[in-house]
Amino acid sequence: MIDAVLFDLDETLLDRTTSLKAFLRDQFERHADHLGQVQPAEWCARFLVLDRRGHVHKSVVYPRILDEFGGRAEHADILLSDYRAHCARFAQPFGGMRAVLREMRAQGLALGIVTNGETEFQSRHIEALELDRLVDAVLISEREALRKPDAALFLRAATACRTEPSRCLFVGDNPMADVLGAHAVGMRTAWFRRTAEWPPDAPSNPGASIDHLSEVLSLVRPQAAE
Repeated sequence: MIDAVLFDLDETLLDRTTSLKAFLRDQFERHADHLGQVQPAEWCARFLVLDRRGHVHKSVVYPRILDEFGGRAEHADILLSDYRAHCARFAQPFGGMRAVLREMRAQGLALGIVTNGETEFQSRHIEALELDRLVDAVLISEREALRKPDAALFLRAATACRTEPSRCLFVGDNPMADVLGAHAVGMRTAWFRRTAEWPPDAPSNPGASIDHLSEVLSLVRPQAAE
């Protein structure tokens, strides 16, 4: 039986790519004079490539993209500070997010978020999506001094939700950090795949695969959890 559902944040509850694109368009308009010879669409597309779905720190991305387009190198720190301060204003959830979380809370399930990232930055996105009102526990890697797929972080999340790992379902988009990390401590898993493909060199997916958050509901019904 499932007592708690734990979620990754970026690209699971938060539609990070759509949100980031909206922020980048706004940032470009406000800082265009310092960014070099580049059009908004080209800037955005190149940023997403360099960003690698959040795996490259923006302190690396901004100097590199400015150098590529002949922008002002000294503007990198300004852009980074602007990113940290304003990106969360553009936060957008995946469709049905609030309804799904409210339905699970109505069923008496504990809910949690386990995310890698900087505490202040991730907290701003959680608050922007009003997730702080919808979940029982939030674990952010910087604050916890642990990063997924560290087993200790998943175990801490189960404890925060007052249950055992075997009674948790973990939902995330990252095969290694989320799915295999949670599976390694005995959690059930759901890979939020959408258009992605499971890495061919990784162990096989040990749990469910979903394309929409609403599909989580079928995984936590009593007959699905037995």
